[in-house]
Amino acid sequence: MNCYICTATAEYYFSKQFDRFGLDTVDYERCMACGTVYAQTLLELPEHQWQSVCENYHSSYRGSGENPDDPNWHVRLEQQAKVLSKLADIGLLATDKPWLDYGCGEGELAGMLDTRIGQIARYDRYWKKEGYLQEPDLIPGHFDMVISTSTLEHLRSRSNMDALARLVTDDGCLGLHTLVRGEIPRDPDWFYLLPVHTIFYTNRGMAQLFDQWGFRSSLYVVEARLWVWFRKPLKQLLKEKPELVSIPGWHVAEGFMAYWP
Repeated sequence: MNCYICTATAEYYFSKQFDRFGLDTVDYERCMACGTVYAQTLLELPEHQWQSVCENYHSSYRGSGENPDDPNWHVRLEQQAKVLSKLADIGLLATDKPWLDYGCGEGELAGMLDTRIGQIARYDRYWKKEGYLQEPDLIPGHFDMVISTSTLEHLRSRSNMDALARLVTDDGCLGLHTLVRGEIPRDPDWFYLLPVHTIFYTNRGMAQLFDQWGFRSSLYVVEARLWVWFRKPLKQLLKEKPELVSIPGWHVAEGFMAYWP
C-alpha cells in the first residue's frame, strides 16, 4: 500500500495474533518515508465486518464506565475539558460559533464542556444517540472548534481523515488526542495495538498532515495529552495571548508541536 499521508510505499512490518472480536492475524505495514504504521488487515476489512469488530470490542466494556485498555480515560477527558475551557476563557477559542466533538463516543467530553462553554454538537459514525448530528449535518467549514479525541487512530482512509479537517472554519482550530511517537515499535505486544486501532502516527507523519491541512501553529498540553492546532501563526497567537508561553505543561510551536520522542 501507499502511505495515506506522504504517499510513499509502506512495507510489511510485523503481525499480531488476536483470536478475539472476530479477528485472527493482523498484519501491519510501515511507511518507508514518514514511519506511519497501518493495520493493513483492518483497513482491508469490508465495512460490515469492520463495524462488527468495533461493536464486539466496545460492547465488551460499554456502559461500565471503565475501559481496561485505557484506565485513565476519564481523568484525561477532565483535563482536556479544563484546557479547552481555559482557552475559551482567555479568548483564543470563540464560544459564539459552533463547536463539534467528532467521534464523541458516548459524549462524555462534550458533556463536560456543555457546563462550561455551552452546547457542543456531537457526532459519531458508530455510536448513535438521540441528538447526535447525522452525516448531512457535517457542513465543511462550519465549525470554529472541532475536537477529535481518540479518533484518528480508528480511521480507515485518507478521505475519512480529510473529512474531519474540512469541518474546521478558515480561522478555526482542531483539538486532537491520539498517540504520536518518534517511531512506532516493531513489537506485537505493544499496548496500543488494539483490535480497533488502524493507524499509528509518527512526529514526521503528523507534521506533514498538519501542513497539508493548512494549520500554522500548535499547542500541546502534557497533562491532558491534547494538541490544539491553530490556523494562525505562532507570532500572532503570542501577540494576542503572550501568557501561553508561561503556563506550566503548555508547549507551543510554529508548525506541529512534536512533544513525544
